[in-house]
Amino acid sequence: MISIIPLKTDIEHQGHEVGDQLRGLLGEDTIVRLADSGRTTVAEVAGVVVKVSRRDHPVAADLFEGPLSEAWYWPEAKEVLSGHEAHLIVIVEDPGEQTVEQENVVKETQLEPVSGTLETSLSLSSNKIPPVLDAEKIRFRVQSALLLTRLTQVLGSVLGASGVYWDASTTIHSWDAFDESCQQMSPENLPVRIWVDFRLWEASDGTRGLVTRGLSTLGQRELEVIGSSSSPEQIRAWCYTVAHYCLEKCEILTHGQAVGISANEWIRAWVVESRLDPGNWATWLDLEAEE
Repeated sequence: MISIIPLKTDIEHQGHEVGDQLRGLLGEDTIVRLADSGRTTVAEVAGVVVKVSRRDHPVAADLFEGPLSEAWYWPEAKEVLSGHEAHLIVIVEDPGEQTVEQENVVKETQLEPVSGTLETSLSLSSNKIPPVLDAEKIRFRVQSALLLTRLTQVLGSVLGASGVYWDASTTIHSWDAFDESCQQMSPENLPVRIWVDFRLWEASDGTRGLVTRGLSTLGQRELEVIGSSSSPEQIRAWCYTVAHYCLEKCEILTHGQAVGISANEWIRAWVVESRLDPGNWATWLDLEAEE
C-alpha cells in the first residue's frame, strides 16, 4: 500500500528525521535502518514493515497527469503541485503478499475512459463463481491503510507536504483536505474519500453510472452503478455509505443482498463479472431497488 507526498523543498539529507518520526509513531521497539544507499528508511516492528523513500526531484509528470485531470474537487491542484521540489514514497508492506521491488511499485494505472453508450443492463446469470473474499484480510488491509494514512500525515506535516497521491485509488488530494480527513479519522470514521475514488459519469441516454477504484486493494470488490436515474449527489452518497459500511464492518456483500443506507431506504447488491474491468468481479448496486 503506497502514498506519495510531494514536498515544497528538498529533503535529501533528512533521513534521521524520517527515522525519528517513524520510531515516534510506531514505538521505541521499532527497528530502523537505512537502505537504497541511504535514500530509504525501513522501519520494522511486530511484523509490520514500513519503507519511506526520499527523492530529491519532483514526481514524474506522467504519473500525476491522469489524477490531476480527475481532481475536480481540487481546482488549484496543477498550480500548487507544479512548484514541488522533492517527494516521499511511503509504503506499508503486506506480509501476506509477494514483495515488489522498490523501483517498480509506483506505476500509473489509469481506468480506461467509460463510453457514454455503455449498455445499462447487466447479466446476473453466470456459470462462473466469484472468488471468495476474506473478512480477516479486509480487516488487516483497513488497519494497514489507517497506518499509512497516519504515517503520511505525520511525515507530510514535518517535511512540508503540498499534497498527497494515494496509489490504490490513483487520486490526488490537497494537503489541507488530507490533513482534515486525518484529524477526523477513527475506526468508526474511515477516510474513505482518500482511499477510494468514486468516479461518476453520465451516459448519452441521460442515465448515470459510477465505478470505484481502491476497494480491491482493501480486500473488497469494487462497486459499480450502471444506468441509474438518481442524481450525481445521491449516487455518490449512497456508494460512499455502502463502501464505508463494508470497510468498517468488514462486511462482504452477497449476491442479491438488500443493503440499508438509511432508516427507511435500501438498495440491492449483486455480485457480477465487471462490465468496466474485464476479468474481475464487482458488486453492482441497484440504486432503484428501493423504489
